[in-house]
Amino acid sequence: MVTIRRAVYEDIPDIMKFMHEHWKSGNILSKDREFFEWQFADRGKLNMFIGVDDTSGKIYGMIGAVVYNKSANPDVSGCTWQVIKSSNPMLGLDLHDYMLRQLNVRYCYGLGLSDKTVKINEVSGIKVTSMDHYYRLANRDDYKIATVKTKRIPEVEESGYHLERIRLVDEMEQIIPEEELAKRLLSKDYSYIEKRYFNHPVFRYDIWKVVAPDNSSHSVLITRDEMAEGGKVCEIIDHYGDMEDLGRITAAIDNLMKEREYEFVDVYSYGIPVEIYEKGGFCRCDENCKNIIPNYFHPFVRKNVSLRVLDAQLKGLKMFRGDGDQDRPC
Repeated sequence: MVTIRRAVYEDIPDIMKFMHEHWKSGNILSKDREFFEWQFADRGKLNMFIGVDDTSGKIYGMIGAVVYNKSANPDVSGCTWQVIKSSNPMLGLDLHDYMLRQLNVRYCYGLGLSDKTVKINEVSGIKVTSMDHYYRLANRDDYKIATVKTKRIPEVEESGYHLERIRLVDEMEQIIPEEELAKRLLSKDYSYIEKRYFNHPVFRYDIWKVVAPDNSSHSVLITRDEMAEGGKVCEIIDHYGDMEDLGRITAAIDNLMKEREYEFVDVYSYGIPVEIYEKGGFCRCDENCKNIIPNYFHPFVRKNVSLRVLDAQLKGLKMFRGDGDQDRPC
């Protein structure tokens, strides 16, 4: 009989082995226990749930959770969801439901869904869609990462907005108080944000305050560099605050691309009106795009990628590529 339960620390080696054999061979979560614990350990418990054979101890399924805040009813993203054939044909759904109950979840939304996860959700009657992918090219003669067949760089008016680096989480909290974060769907607290972006064990993030012409600041942008093929790009990972600012920072983005010799800046998001990006001089990358704006760098794959998400149908829900575990070392 397969029993579903919350994983404990003693299960970690078996879970990592299951990940290597049945989820993603060689992934950092399957070979680096320190990173595994950084991802899933939470106040002495693991945000990982497994289906285990009572007799043999063999793992038949798992689901992890990225928990965004420490409230009694936290918002979460499910991740690392995988099952193999067992005596329970509904193990995947049962694991998901068990996780929701154990964590007393308010909202749960994931991104970067696998084909198997898409099928499970479709069986449950949940619609799956893709995140919007927008990019802005640097004005240069050659591109080593992107494949540019149509070089289009829309002109935009100078807005007077610029970017300034933030190095401490307290600086970000002065711009966006935690009570403002709590009003969001997929509400994150500063304990999560500090761990995720300021103290990441592998990645280095640039955290920027968006500064208006009057020197006020109402939003924060988080970016990260990627390099391949002798080139470098800038990925917008997350954003907090006034979403209209995403359409006001084009000149600042262009200056950053020139200063750091980026080929392009791109962003994946859900729930941000596309008019904001288009007004800001960004171009859409979808299945009809002739240009290739890669998303996979470890290993590097020169192709356009759709990041699929659950279509929440909730007014006000916003997600970026930094949500869940999508922006994770390989």
